[in-house]
Amino acid sequence: MAANWLIIAGFVLLVLGFGLRTIMMMRSSDATAPEARVLHGRELLKQYRSAFPRSSTPFLTRGLLFGGMVLLLAGLALQHPW
Repeated sequence: MAANWLIIAGFVLLVLGFGLRTIMMMRSSDATAPEARVLHGRELLKQYRSAFPRSSTPFLTRGLLFGGMVLLLAGLALQHPW
């Protein structure tokens, strides 16, 4: 029974982490000048860090993604013992 809650919590944290990462990328693309070249992937995250240096959002995003992955793997390990 505890494995089900770990799996659900893991998925929720992963979805929140990916959603927050998407929002970070959208904010960084909005912060660039219209005539600048188009940024993709990690370049957008670097742009976000340079545009918002005191923001704790990248740390929170990594924490959500890492925590979600740990909970998901722990739940799966409890659900299906090898």
